[in-house]
Amino acid sequence: MTSRIDFLTQPEVKEFIRENVNVDPNKLILNPPAAFRANIKEIAGQILSRQKAKGKLDSWASNFDIIMPPPLSIEQASSEATSHYKGKLLTGDHLIDLTGGMGIDCLSLSESFKRTTYLERDSDLCEVFSHNLKALNRKIEVINSNANDYLEAHSFDKNKTMVYMDPARRDPNKNRVFRIEDCSPNLIELMSALSKNASQVLVKYSPLLDISSLTNAIEHIKELHVVSVKNDCKELLLLINFSSTNDPQIKCVNLESNQSVFSFSMQEEHSASPVYGDYRPFVYESNSSIMKAGAFNQVAEVYDVIKLANNTHLYTSDKMIESFPGRIYRIIDTVNKQSIKTYATNGKINVITRNYPLSPQELKKKWKLRDGGKYYLLAFRDRSNKPQMVIATRFDD
Repeated sequence: MTSRIDFLTQPEVKEFIRENVNVDPNKLILNPPAAFRANIKEIAGQILSRQKAKGKLDSWASNFDIIMPPPLSIEQASSEATSHYKGKLLTGDHLIDLTGGMGIDCLSLSESFKRTTYLERDSDLCEVFSHNLKALNRKIEVINSNANDYLEAHSFDKNKTMVYMDPARRDPNKNRVFRIEDCSPNLIELMSALSKNASQVLVKYSPLLDISSLTNAIEHIKELHVVSVKNDCKELLLLINFSSTNDPQIKCVNLESNQSVFSFSMQEEHSASPVYGDYRPFVYESNSSIMKAGAFNQVAEVYDVIKLANNTHLYTSDKMIESFPGRIYRIIDTVNKQSIKTYATNGKINVITRNYPLSPQELKKKWKLRDGGKYYLLAFRDRSNKPQMVIATRFDD
C-alpha cells in the first residue's frame, strides 16, 4: 500500500499540484480528474495549505518538494518574519524544540546551534518533517515523544542546552484571554525539569494571553518580546534565563516596518509621569506591540509627547516627531456637518476611537459614514473627560 508521503512525492502528483496551485480546492473535489479521484481530498488539502501559506510562508508555498502540513497548521504556524526574529534570540551548542509542529521555528532557530533536536508527539507531523528535512537538505534529530516524557527520561548539560517551546491552547476555539495553565505543555509544570537541563528557554504564546498574569506566574524572565508584523500583534515571546532575577525587559517589536525596538521595564512604566494636555497639531498612536505591552506612560516620557488623558492612549505635540513608534496624524479640522461633507468623499472616511463614548461602528452609523479614503476621523476624550472629534491625515509608520 502506498503511503501518504510516497503518494504526494510522485512526480505526476507534484506536477498536478503545481499546475493547480491557484485553483479552488472545492472545485477539484467536486470534479476530480479520474487519475486522482481516490486521493483528491489529500491533493486539495496540499493546494489549500499552499494558498494559505502565501504571504506568510512564501518559501514553503513555492517549494513543491515540500509536503505541506494541514491548512489549520498553516494558520497556527509562525510566519517567516516572526520565525527569523526568534532565530536571533538564542545561540549555542544544543537546541531542543519540545513542540516541533510543522518545524518553521525549529528550522530558523537551528541555524544558530551546532545540534538541534525536534520533538513532536504527533507521529504524522514527525514523518512529514523528516521528509521535508531531506527536501531542504537539513540535518535535525527527529523524536516522536511529548515534552514531559522526554524530559523525565533524559538529562542534558545545562550549560550547553537551550529549549524552545510553543504550547498549544487546549481549547483554541475560545477567543478570550487565557492562562498558562490552559496550554499544553504547561510551562509551570515543566519549570523544574527545564531548570535542570537548560540555561535558557524561549517560549511562544498567543498575544491573547495577559502579560501581567504571565510575569506574575513565571520566575526568571529575562526578556518578554511583544512581536507584531505590520502593526498586527502576533506573538508573545518569553525568554527565561535561570540566572536572571531582575525586573524583565519588555521589548516591543513591529516587524516589516521601519520602526526600531521600544524597550522598557514594568518598574519604568509604573514610575513614569506623563504630561497631560490638549491636542496639538500632531497626534500619535503607539503601535500594537506597545499597546499590548501596556507602555502607556513610558512612551510619552521617552518621546517627549503630551498625553491627551489618563485613559486616552493618544499623544500630541506641536512639532512632528518622526521617530515615534506608531501612527502619526496631523490634525486639519474639527468635526461638523461641513467638514464631514468636505473630507468624507462619497461618505468614506477612516474612523478611529480611543476612550470615546461611541464605538467606530456607532459613529459611522450616526454620521452615515463608511471606512475608506485618505482622511481620518479621530474621536477621543480629553483630560477633562470631554468628548472630542477631529479630522486628520496620516503619515505612514
